[in-house]
Amino acid sequence: MDLCSRSWRWVVPEAGGKQASPPHLSRVNGWSRPLHSFQVVAWATFLILAVANFGIFIPFLPHNWKYVAYGVTGGLFFLHFLVHLITVSIDPAEANVRLKNYSEPMPTFDQSKHTHVIQNQYCHLCELTLSEKAKHCSACNKCISGFDHHCKWLNNCVGSRNYWYFFCSVASALAGVVCLTAILLYIFIQFFINPAELRTHPYYKKISNKNTWLLFLPLFPVKTKIPVVLGIGVLVLLLDVISLLLLGHLLIFHLYLMAKKLSTFDYMTQRRHQKTPARALSEKKELSFPIGSPQKADDPSSSALGEKHKEPQPPPRYPSLCSTTIMYSENSLLLKENLSSSAERVKPKELLLPDLHSRQACSTTTVSENSWLKEADGNPTVLVLGRPRQKVLLSLSGSTNLSSASSTSPENSLLPKVSKEE
Repeated sequence: MDLCSRSWRWVVPEAGGKQASPPHLSRVNGWSRPLHSFQVVAWATFLILAVANFGIFIPFLPHNWKYVAYGVTGGLFFLHFLVHLITVSIDPAEANVRLKNYSEPMPTFDQSKHTHVIQNQYCHLCELTLSEKAKHCSACNKCISGFDHHCKWLNNCVGSRNYWYFFCSVASALAGVVCLTAILLYIFIQFFINPAELRTHPYYKKISNKNTWLLFLPLFPVKTKIPVVLGIGVLVLLLDVISLLLLGHLLIFHLYLMAKKLSTFDYMTQRRHQKTPARALSEKKELSFPIGSPQKADDPSSSALGEKHKEPQPPPRYPSLCSTTIMYSENSLLLKENLSSSAERVKPKELLLPDLHSRQACSTTTVSENSWLKEADGNPTVLVLGRPRQKVLLSLSGSTNLSSASSTSPENSLLPKVSKEE
């Protein structure tokens, strides 16, 4: 994968979430305002470790080891201080950018005009043509030559101009912390085994109390008790362990990048593009679902739904049926004035088969559920009292006999035979 190709150099705004808008003026180096809180913590930690190392713990060492410790730890602390200052003070910007006046305000990036800040090695904010590995840092608001990352502990960008100073700063800090941790472990072991080995300084000859200890020897001797010395030692040792973890992780990470010939920016870009296909695949699986499933044949709900949307079929016409055919639903009632004074409710058990020998034409009338059939002046009339449901074919002969019927109900029920004498 070509991580250094031109397409990888386009700086795309991060999707989602609000980002802090870049300052209107470009920052020169790590001393430019605003200062970052991590930078203050780094300097405070360095001062605490330096004072505790040279003022408290090294004077406890025996006379032979004392000057060795001053020389080794002093050299490492001084080297770290020097390279740290250089790394913070260097302007890591591109050569063309450094020629510009930093006091002039920088334009604001307009996404409606340009998709990316840098396109085809041209920065739309710095308005300059850049080198191949240059990137525009949003924190410093300028293009960095050989951009690696923006370090909050330095409050400055790390690029090709100050990368090796940055690496030496991390390595020297880690080596100094390792030396200080070794000194502390030696002091703790000797304190519980042979405390006299820690009281070899000539100032202790004037102190008879063994519970009294001197700090900041030899310039500013300060008397204190054992709990104070132990408390300071534990706090400094805890700070050393935290520094070892952070600096060790950072140094190993940059050694890995050197072996792979990658920058921090290239590594992060590679990781981002490796996660993108997996994320897209997981989202695709979440969004995929079956569009439909076949319904079972014995499912009553599906059959009812199918019957609901099924168009009603026209009633069949048979030559064997009588002249008049009436379709009515189950539980419907027939009323005839001359048969009875009240309507008789027709039950399914009273239904009869149609007369198949009749060859007269039939006409069809639909009777809804709970409707009444009434004969007036020899013509059957229908009084609709309900909604249509199951339909039954009822035959009325050309004579005055209501002779036969054919059922079209789903239950294949039989039709009643009702006769009338003229």
